[in-house]
Amino acid sequence: MSRSSRGDGMNKKWLITGVLVVLAALVAAIWLLFFRDDAPEAVSTEAGLEQLQQDLAADDQDDADSQLDEGADPDAPDAEDTDTADAHAEDAAPEIADPGNAGTEVDDEPESTEDQDPEPTVEQRPFVGAANGVWTVDDEFGDFDFDTASGSFAGFRVAEELTVGKVTAVGRTGGVTGSLTIEDGNLVAAEITVDMTTIVSNDARREHAIVNALDSRNFPTAVFTLTEPMPLDTETLESGSTLKVDVVGDLTVKGTTNQVTFSLQATIAEAGIGLIIGSTEIVWQDFGVTPPRAPIVVSVEDRGIVEFQLIVRTS
Repeated sequence: MSRSSRGDGMNKKWLITGVLVVLAALVAAIWLLFFRDDAPEAVSTEAGLEQLQQDLAADDQDDADSQLDEGADPDAPDAEDTDTADAHAEDAAPEIADPGNAGTEVDDEPESTEDQDPEPTVEQRPFVGAANGVWTVDDEFGDFDFDTASGSFAGFRVAEELTVGKVTAVGRTGGVTGSLTIEDGNLVAAEITVDMTTIVSNDARREHAIVNALDSRNFPTAVFTLTEPMPLDTETLESGSTLKVDVVGDLTVKGTTNQVTFSLQATIAEAGIGLIIGSTEIVWQDFGVTPPRAPIVVSVEDRGIVEFQLIVRTS
């Protein structure tokens, strides 16, 4: 074989190798761009509280900036606070000893405590805010999106198997309204309404199929209504700790109502502001929902998770 023939053979090998590398890179890019599983994490108390604290801090900063724009010093005490401070200062002023009592002996010896009963020690839990009252969903606080756990939202997640692998399909909406009522330490009423016409997906290509599967044009809302009052550990709630409880109620989706049990986690973040996380598993056919199909979709699980995150307020 001549030297030129061997050179041509080597060039062809390098060319083929280069083409294969480019094709592999192209396939990887298409996978990362269109088919990788970029579903947001399931709702969680940890993520929700972290984001809630960030949102509250941002609100406080906005209020401070507004006061500065109006020419007020947000750190300056108001007149009422100044008067109160002066009154406390007068009360705390030391008394001047009476010269007439200068020769009087004063017994500085403390009384014996041997015969006294010790003070009872009771572990005091911190108090963050009262639990009883009507808690209303705040649908304006925070900015709902798929990158953060901000604000109130509700939705679903379901496993799909595509021709290129398994992914999780997620649909969510920030269109959530409703309220919960706690009386004498019992959850006695709750109704949460979700605007199904505003559901978006972490993959926009699914959204048309979601609208069709849920028939949101004819059934624009989904509703959960509590049917069984539930006693609550209000001491846990009011101390700022997370309370876990299962609640039973009716869930209506696509005009069909079934009894479901939601696992809830509730926390009072600060006085008058709380966070509620909830989820339950449902079978789609129980609500007349047929999972959508597409050429690239091999299968869709016959059941999925309904989940929500609620920022709630009470006055």
